[in-house]
Amino acid sequence: MSYAEFASDLPSSDKVSFSSPEENEEIMQRYGINQQVRQLGKGSFRADCAMLETSHAILSADRFNQACSVYLEPPPGMAVFLMFRAAGGQVLASGEAVANDKLVVLPDGSGTDVVSPELAGSDAVILPVSRYSELMEVLCPRCERSNALAVFNGDTQQLHVIRDALLKAMQAPGFDENDETIPNMVAQMISWIGQSHAGWRPEVINNNQTRIHIAKQVQAYIEEHYCEKVVIEDLCRATGKEVRTLQTCFRRYFDMTITDYLKMVRLNSAFRVLSSEQPGEATVASIALRNGFTHLGRFSVEYRKHFGESARQTLLRRNS
Repeated sequence: MSYAEFASDLPSSDKVSFSSPEENEEIMQRYGINQQVRQLGKGSFRADCAMLETSHAILSADRFNQACSVYLEPPPGMAVFLMFRAAGGQVLASGEAVANDKLVVLPDGSGTDVVSPELAGSDAVILPVSRYSELMEVLCPRCERSNALAVFNGDTQQLHVIRDALLKAMQAPGFDENDETIPNMVAQMISWIGQSHAGWRPEVINNNQTRIHIAKQVQAYIEEHYCEKVVIEDLCRATGKEVRTLQTCFRRYFDMTITDYLKMVRLNSAFRVLSSEQPGEATVASIALRNGFTHLGRFSVEYRKHFGESARQTLLRRNS
């Protein structure tokens, strides 16, 4: 499937396109959403996003043209309901498979790492936590509202109906605050959670907290030290865990090896610096060295392979 086909369900009139992860992050910050994006796939980056802000809820839909790693955190006081989609059915959220047939709920104060190795995106509803609690009490009085990340697996066909209603509401010309479409859609979504509650198994994620903690420890160390030399001995010393444990936990959570993640962090950091530096103020070589690359020839090859252009082209193009 081409990216044009995959993203064709977004409303064309209100769609915003991005040519870099940082542009995507900036628009999300306007809505109070902490979304950190890193490019995993090779070639030029493209993302499209549409948002509809109403008094009932904020509706959002985004599509990415290639593999990405995304950290997502709701705005303060809000809960995010996510329906992930992927061309080949592969998306991980906090290490759990969630593409196409599951609803992921992120209340205020929670966050998740999302990884997709292909064309992927999400359709989302953002509600005040107070409204979420109110609707749960009215529509699902016997159900417990989750205060942490929750993954619900229920009637897939019904979930797709809700997702299609979300996209249809965003595509409609104009918006009438008195229209009942969006509040009814939100009520259907909360009811779907109630109907799926019997299949909700918080212990699936809770029992993996040790694995998640180890993977996040490794990630934190890399994020802090990627500009320096990082070897597996350092990671073992920092976490107190043996090599196999680190590799297994990290791979299951992020769907990539520690080495590949380290290279991805360094490449994306170099891209951001090259995009913001003025030509003449810094050289490609100095930026590569500042981001942990000691072999400049290898950096040039990996950079071009990853972003579809040379580092110098990025420096000149993004600042011309």
